[in-house]
Amino acid sequence: MKRHESLYPLSHHHHHALVMAVDMTKVGTDQQKYGYRDMLRQLIHFWETDGEQHFVDEETVLIPLYLAYGEEVDHDAVKRMLYEHAQIRGYVHQLRHSTRAMTEEMQALGQLLQDHIRFEERDLFPKAEEQVPEKYLYQANGQFKRDSYSGF
Repeated sequence: MKRHESLYPLSHHHHHALVMAVDMTKVGTDQQKYGYRDMLRQLIHFWETDGEQHFVDEETVLIPLYLAYGEEVDHDAVKRMLYEHAQIRGYVHQLRHSTRAMTEEMQALGQLLQDHIRFEERDLFPKAEEQVPEKYLYQANGQFKRDSYSGF
């Protein structure tokens, strides 16, 4: 899907999170690429370098612009995004602070991340791109944290 260039940093984060999410859903199965502890280390690293700030960027930059300039704001989509952000934060906290392997929770987080990313990329971002004036999208771009993997 073609994305407005101002949202490239967010989409780059999504790409890396999506790859990791697929691996998370396979933890504890015959298809696992990484064991639980290795996957947990990857999750924590991603969360600390990109994931947590990614949510802040969406919640404090992109969504306020969408709400301010959108003439037909999809409030249910915004609520869904915020709710899923809270769910994801909850899973990350739970996994980080557990003293035991939580394979089912890791798999559930992986599935939630996949669904969440696809929702934002296919539904929420196109609506914001369509309704927020381009000059404000470009201004927002300067406020997004760059992806630590690709530099975008």
